[in-house]
Amino acid sequence: MRRILSFLRFFRRDLAVLFMAAKEPRTPGRVRVLLLLTILYLLSPIDLIPDTIPVVGVLDDAVLVPAAVTGLLHLVPQDVRQRSEQQADWLLRHGGAVLVLAGVIVVLWLALLVWGISRLFA
Repeated sequence: MRRILSFLRFFRRDLAVLFMAAKEPRTPGRVRVLLLLTILYLLSPIDLIPDTIPVVGVLDDAVLVPAAVTGLLHLVPQDVRQRSEQQADWLLRHGGAVLVLAGVIVVLWLALLVWGISRLFA
């Protein structure tokens, strides 16, 4: 888990750009599939080289995932990448406020759901 969090801190802008680009219809399907595979590899407990092998076990994560992210950024069309970079920069600047707002909305929906269920069975 620690390796995932350190990776996310280091590559958060690039990952945000890729997620914004994945939402664009002009992004090629192969980029979306490769992004999904990269995320699955990062989250998977199975590695090409086990982490129990000193230095080399962590090295595959330190090389493969950043190389995949960099390669994926180059596969995104230039106009889509520029727009995605603008969106990612806005999200990273205002991300805290967006998360708080999303949390408030989720709490309100849950409260409405609980109220509806209580009215149904009352």
